[in-house]
Amino acid sequence: MAETTSDYNEIVAHFTEETIADRYRFLYDKMLKYIQERKWESYLEINEEILHQAIMDYFADIFRLKEFHNIEHANKSKILAYEIFWILRRKPLQIQRAPQAGEKSEAESRNLAFANEGFAVTLLANEFLAPRGQTPMSEEKEAAFLGLLDHLYYHFKYRLTDKQNLETMLCAFEVGKILGQ
Repeated sequence: MAETTSDYNEIVAHFTEETIADRYRFLYDKMLKYIQERKWESYLEINEEILHQAIMDYFADIFRLKEFHNIEHANKSKILAYEIFWILRRKPLQIQRAPQAGEKSEAESRNLAFANEGFAVTLLANEFLAPRGQTPMSEEKEAAFLGLLDHLYYHFKYRLTDKQNLETMLCAFEVGKILGQ
């Protein structure tokens, strides 16, 4: 693949249009649910072009990774880390209008400004950190888990986040789950 390819023909050929479209639909649906659960439909929109670009950047990274390391499949930590990175970088959730006085609390209005970061934490929590079918957590474990989510949200808002440190964090979490059993 050329270093500065302006189109994604090789990537689309490798992953297929269907796979890319499925990923787009998956993330779009998750973002829509995120917006609806918070009743932010009047304030946020999903910029479809930016989401598409984030997904193509993700697939380009995974393609280069597979080519360089000569691997067939990337692990779940890497997939989520690269996906989250591009969501945070491109910011497909866009404010369409700010809440008027009295419509939303000041805290909720601030959360709108960090909708992509909040979505990233929600996606990680639902898809990786707390998978379905897991037994309920004790109060102590739930408090620790919610503390982790708060820390991630803070980190995504105010710290530099790259794909490699996200992947390392997710791998450490997986090891911690194994060791904590």
